[in-house]
Amino acid sequence: MPARIPSRSADLRHHFVQGATWLQESDHGTNTAALSYAAFEFRLTIERLALHYWRQLLERRPEREDFRDIRSFKRIEQRIYALGGHQREINGHFEFMRIVTNMLEIKGDLTTPDLGQLANHWHSCSELCHISWTLSCGVPQMQVAALESLKSVEKFITEQIGGLASWPIIHDPAFADLRDRYVAGKITPGDIEAYLKTVGLWTRIEYKDGRPSEFVGKAIAPNEKPNSER
Repeated sequence: MPARIPSRSADLRHHFVQGATWLQESDHGTNTAALSYAAFEFRLTIERLALHYWRQLLERRPEREDFRDIRSFKRIEQRIYALGGHQREINGHFEFMRIVTNMLEIKGDLTTPDLGQLANHWHSCSELCHISWTLSCGVPQMQVAALESLKSVEKFITEQIGGLASWPIIHDPAFADLRDRYVAGKITPGDIEAYLKTVGLWTRIEYKDGRPSEFVGKAIAPNEKPNSER
């Protein structure tokens, strides 16, 4: 069982560990105060995840006026949509990047942020932080419903954090145009593969702590014909 941590931390998993601990201590939902504390910590986890996405998309140091955007979950959500596109575009962007990383044989999951689900779970957690829950939590059916809801939140957050590295940002205009055409449904994964094998592609990690950069994955040589043409 993970241990509760007495001091707050900015670590991405901090609130999640706290929430999971409280959920385990709820004794299958009968310890209703533990359910409330788990809901509160999971709600903070969702806000922390959203903040992580927002910070990745911002691509610069936040300024004083930026912090107005993180005073509520709804504002963070709106800013993510403004910077990264709405959910359909976000889905397409991550699908595109998975095609690219698979071609490069780069290991690791790239989980698509689901802001709609984040918002739904944020609201369900919030319900367990209000007085209405205190007044109704003595009903066994309400305890079961709350427990199942929080288990669903826990599973979703586990998937989101487990596949989270960063929000891939595209700077190259031609590469961004390729992504946009894929998101718009104008090209297929096969078209992406053919194009990238024509121009070539490789990846390199550049560290911000002074370490030398290093190549990752399998480089794609330019002018290589797609498999279907060999």
